[in-house]
Amino acid sequence: MLPLLLLLACSPSTSTTGPAADPDTHVLVVGAGLAGLTAARVLHDAGVEVTVLEARDRLGGRTWTADVDGAAVDLGAAWLHGTQDNPVASFAAAQGLDVVRDQLPWSTLYDAEQGRALGDREWDAMDQATTGFERDLASMKAQLGDVPVDQARALWVAQEGLTGLDARLATHAIDQWMVELTYGSPVDQTGLAHFWDEEELSGGDHFPVGGYGLVVDALAEGLDVRLSQPVSAVRWEDEGVELDAGGETLQGTHVIVTVPVGVLRAGAITFTPALSDARRSALERLDMGNLEKVVLRFEEQWWTGCMEYVAADLGGAFPEFYDLSELTGQPVLVGLYGGRFARQVQAGWTDEQIVQGALDVLAEIEGRAIPAPVASQVTRWTSDPFSLGSYVYLPPGASPSDISTLAEPEGDRLLFAGEGTVSTMYGNAHAAVMSGLREARRLGVTEVTTPGWEGQ
Repeated sequence: MLPLLLLLACSPSTSTTGPAADPDTHVLVVGAGLAGLTAARVLHDAGVEVTVLEARDRLGGRTWTADVDGAAVDLGAAWLHGTQDNPVASFAAAQGLDVVRDQLPWSTLYDAEQGRALGDREWDAMDQATTGFERDLASMKAQLGDVPVDQARALWVAQEGLTGLDARLATHAIDQWMVELTYGSPVDQTGLAHFWDEEELSGGDHFPVGGYGLVVDALAEGLDVRLSQPVSAVRWEDEGVELDAGGETLQGTHVIVTVPVGVLRAGAITFTPALSDARRSALERLDMGNLEKVVLRFEEQWWTGCMEYVAADLGGAFPEFYDLSELTGQPVLVGLYGGRFARQVQAGWTDEQIVQGALDVLAEIEGRAIPAPVASQVTRWTSDPFSLGSYVYLPPGASPSDISTLAEPEGDRLLFAGEGTVSTMYGNAHAAVMSGLREARRLGVTEVTTPGWEGQ
């Protein structure tokens, strides 16, 4: 991120140049997620005419703060991963929005094979496994090349001489904590060569108080955003662009496409001329991870703290339950699951079965019947036609250069943004915002005036 910030900081004294300085410029932005709204916000504040087209009937894209029986719960992005030099944090602060450090208490580690809760020694063993695996990643990459991560994990566990319960816990920690709950990708389909290489922001994990929806609403204030208008075709040429959206045809001078990589991979939007061979090849190598949530809102809080569940088959079944009661002010547990289990569940389970599956795990952990929730909500990012997954990841054979390819414009009129276009921080909300800033800069906004990003 530092090169981007330095570039922004070195802006000339004038605030716009090129297309942004032309009064006839009209930018069409496809998608009202963080990337699209950021680009639109900055361009609008610089005096550029902007129209945002959103397929859904709501703002936010893969951020979605839902009201679950009085509890504001983020169904998509929920954390700010780092606050230092984080454009989400600086924008939120400028709007008077608060963030709070993630200090959720973890109270229970339950192993289904043993049929009992484990203690501090086992928590420490899992921490040591992830620390040790991260320490040895470079040598594993040199030894194995770009194999799936599960092969490296199996070799590492064997080399460490771990057996029995310690091997189970190490496998769970690496597979779930480092892969399937981080990238959302199946551990046997995640490439080792570039695994765990992304840049991190300092400052620790935080939650936006009240949810990401407040950030989204502040970004969208005063913008021309048209909901329920899915873009099906983009035609671009030297003179301008034309979009088919929701039964209408719109014309502009430039277009910024911010739809997720999954939507581009699926060919949901027709581009004329066709996208470059390099972009299409990059899209074929990349894939979308699957991270899903089941929200359970109870009448009263019957549990203490967050819970970790180690499935008997180590298959990642509902591995974590976050206690968001203090954050939301209501008795709420959020089950988080990803990777292969998420793909299986999303493909074959109804919402009712997902809720019941989570409740069954909780009952197993507690060793007793538990109350029925008064409300619940299940996410479906995997099958949502406007996302087709949670965020981009790198299977074997893919590389960050593929993501860099997606960040490049096609000609002077067709631009791209989104978390899946930031090769060093993909998969993060702040990457989406950075990409929006990047494309506003590309169109000639040389000095941002939006509160929180002034002077950049």
